Amino acid sequence: MMRMTLFALSMLLFVPLANAGEKTPVKILDISSYSSGAAFTTPTRQGFDMVINAQNSVGGVLGRPIEIIHADDTGKPETAVTKLQQLLLTEKPDIVTGCNLANIELAFSSYAQQHKMIFISACVNSDTSVWQQGNDYMYRGAGPLLYSFNAMMAERAAQQHKMRWGTINHNYAWGQDNIAAFKTNLAKYEPQAQWVQELWTPISKIDAGSVVNVLLQSNVDAVYTSLWGSDLVQFLREAKKRGLTDKVLIVGDNVGRPEFMAEMGGSLPVGIITTGMPAFEHPLTPDMKSFAEKYMELYHQDVRMTALESYLTGQVICAAIEKAQSVETDALIAALKNLEVKHSLFGDITVRDIDNVPTNGIWIGETAIVDGKPVLINAEYKEGKNYFPSDAEIEQMRK
Repeated sequence: MMRMTLFALSMLLFVPLANAGEKTPVKILDISSYSSGAAFTTPTRQGFDMVINAQNSVGGVLGRPIEIIHADDTGKPETAVTKLQQLLLTEKPDIVTGCNLANIELAFSSYAQQHKMIFISACVNSDTSVWQQGNDYMYRGAGPLLYSFNAMMAERAAQQHKMRWGTINHNYAWGQDNIAAFKTNLAKYEPQAQWVQELWTPISKIDAGSVVNVLLQSNVDAVYTSLWGSDLVQFLREAKKRGLTDKVLIVGDNVGRPEFMAEMGGSLPVGIITTGMPAFEHPLTPDMKSFAEKYMELYHQDVRMTALESYLTGQVICAAIEKAQSVETDALIAALKNLEVKHSLFGDITVRDIDNVPTNGIWIGETAIVDGKPVLINAEYKEGKNYFPSDAEIEQMRK
C-alpha cells in the first residue's frame, strides 16, 4: 500500500464519490509534503480518505458530495507556493489543507493571508504560523500545539529533577520552535535547570557519533531532541552504543510515533519521555476505537498519529461547512471561530477564537521494551486545552 501511494505522489488522486448525482462536489485540496516526509504524510492521506469516505457515505456536506485532491508540495518552500498557485487555478478548491514541513506551513500561512484563502493545517508544526504570524485565514485542524506537548513533556521530565541539559535539533523552524517551547516550559517546572550544550544539524546530515561524544563530554544529565526520521534513528543508535542512554534522561516528541518505534524495534532505548498516539490500546471514544480497528483492517498497521490528525481535520472542515451553510471564505471564517465539533474522534473539541487552534490533546508516556517490542508505558492522555499560554501572552505574540 505504501509503495503504491509513493508511486502516485506526482499525480492528483481522488477519493471516489458516493451518491454524487448531479450535485457540484465540495472540493478540498490536500497539498502535503509527500515526497519529503512519506512516513508522516502517507498516514495523513489515509486519514483524509477515511474521513471523506465516511462523510460521503452519509450524504457529504450540505447535501453535496466531497471530493479530495491529493498533491505533493515538493518539500521545498520556494516551489511549494508555486505548486499551490497552480492547483488553485486548475482545481479551484473550496478549502486547502495539508500536512507540511514546518517551513512550508509558514509559507502557506503567509500566502493564505495575502490572498484571503483559508488554509487548515492537518498536522502539528510551527506554532509561529498560528501565533506570531497568525491570521484569520490560517487554522490548525488538529492539536495539540507544539508548545502544548512540549509543556506536557517538560512537566513529566521535571519530576526527575535533572539540572544539566543538552539538546540536538534540526536547524529549521520545527527544531527551533520545539526547543524554545521546551525551554520555556521546563523553566516553569524546574527553575534551576541549566542548558549547557546546544547542538544543531541540517536535515539528513547528522554526524551522530560526534553529537553523542559532545554531549558525553559536556556531562549533561538530560538531553532534549526534536529530531525525526533517519537523523533520530542514527542519534539514538549512537547514543545507545556509546552509553549516553544509560547515563542521561532523553526527552523527544517524535520517538513515540508508532512508525518510528517500529523502525527501531527492540533496539529502542528505554525510559525516553515522549508523545504517543496509542489509540488502539487506549481509545478516548467509541469512535476512536472504531477508527483504530478500521485503520488496522485497511492498512495492516497500528494507527499513525498523522492519520488521527487528518481525520480530525476532516471532521473540523465538515463541521465548519455545516455551521456556515456555505463554502464561501467569509462565512467559513465566521464559522471556524469558536467552532464546536461534537463527537469527534477525541470527543467534543473547540477551535479557539484567539489562535484558531483546536483543544484536543495527546498522550505522554515513556518507552519500554515488552516481549522484544517497543511500547509506550505510563501513557497518560493530556488535554491540549490545559497547556496553552495565557490569552494575554498569545495576544501579545499575534500583534
